Amino acid sequence: MMVKITEEPQPWTAPTASASLGGGPARTCRVSRESDGTLRLSLTGFAMVGVDVALLWTQNGTGFSIVGTVVPPPAGGMPGVYMRVDTTVGAVDRRRSRRVSVQVPAVLILPSGQMFPGLAIDLSLGGARVIVDLDVDDLGEEALIDLVDGLAPGQLVTLEVLLPDGPADINGQVRGSDEPGDVRLLFVDMDAEVRDRLDAFQQTQ
Repeated sequence: MMVKITEEPQPWTAPTASASLGGGPARTCRVSRESDGTLRLSLTGFAMVGVDVALLWTQNGTGFSIVGTVVPPPAGGMPGVYMRVDTTVGAVDRRRSRRVSVQVPAVLILPSGQMFPGLAIDLSLGGARVIVDLDVDDLGEEALIDLVDGLAPGQLVTLEVLLPDGPADINGQVRGSDEPGDVRLLFVDMDAEVRDRLDAFQQTQ
């Protein structure tokens, strides 16, 4: 069934979402919608009021994101982190991010520090598809195991792409892998300068 492009982002309908507070690492949580329109994230620990929140989730097979701000919990509210959606930014349907088919040299860097060269073949401001160069003779069994473990859905990795004006490092969360070495990433915590460079590169394609 085709999903209408006007579909409203509803993170509370997703089994889980990923939240990044203040540019920090993405954390998995459940989302519920409160009667006053704020969202409650099932996160433990302290969150400073006023901190930016980036919320990422998949809805009907499509990646969505919204940005907002941490607000004080309501009196008598359930435990968790509460956020107000930033209406000046609004909800971003990642299908509307301009996606271009390219072959950009890239290096995938796992949390372990292992580096795997490859190509970013599908690139947008929201994410990328990366094909890792799996030369088994050079990699060895241990490196292949690291690669499989490091590319499990939800894992955070770094993608270094070689743009015309130089390399750019982008943090990403693994959305899935169709087969070993073929990985789909959702970008998180992207630096504003890198975003501008990536946008400018896309305009030339």
